[in-house]
Amino acid sequence: MHVVKRSAVTILGIALLAAGLAMMVLPGPGILVIVAGLAVLATEYVWARSLLDKAKNQAEKTQEAAVASKWRTVGTVLFALGMLGLGTVVVARPDVDLPFWSPVTGTVLIITALILLTTTYLTIRAHRGEDTTHTGTTFSSAPTTGATRADLV
Repeated sequence: MHVVKRSAVTILGIALLAAGLAMMVLPGPGILVIVAGLAVLATEYVWARSLLDKAKNQAEKTQEAAVASKWRTVGTVLFALGMLGLGTVVVARPDVDLPFWSPVTGTVLIITALILLTTTYLTIRAHRGEDTTHTGTTFSSAPTTGATRADLV
C-alpha cells in the first residue's frame, strides 16, 4: 500500500511542479503551484522537505522586504490593483484580438492579484506584531495542555 501512496504522491507532486514551472512563463501563480508541488512531495521525500523549508524561509524574507518601506508597500498594492483591473477588463471584454487575451487569463490575473493583496495585508499585520490568525490567538498565548477550541477563542 505504501508503494501506491508514494507513487501517487510522486506523480501529483511532479505534475504540480511541472505546471508551476510552466506558469513561470505563462499566466498563473507559478511560485505558489511550485510550493504546492514541493509540499506534496515533502510528505514522502526528505529532499523536497528541505527545499520546501528553504522556499518558506526565502518567502518570509521576501515578504518582509516587500513591506520594509512605505513606498515598496504602496508599489506592491498599486501593482496588485493594476492586475486586478486588467484581469477584470480581460474577463469583461473577451473579444479583443491579442495573444493570451481570454477569460481564463483574466481570471488568473484576478486570482493572483487577490493572493498578492491578501499576503501583503497579512505581512503588514505580522510586521506590526499584530495577530494574523483567524482564531484571534497567537502560538505564544495558546494554552499548552488540555486546550480545547473554546479555550483558544
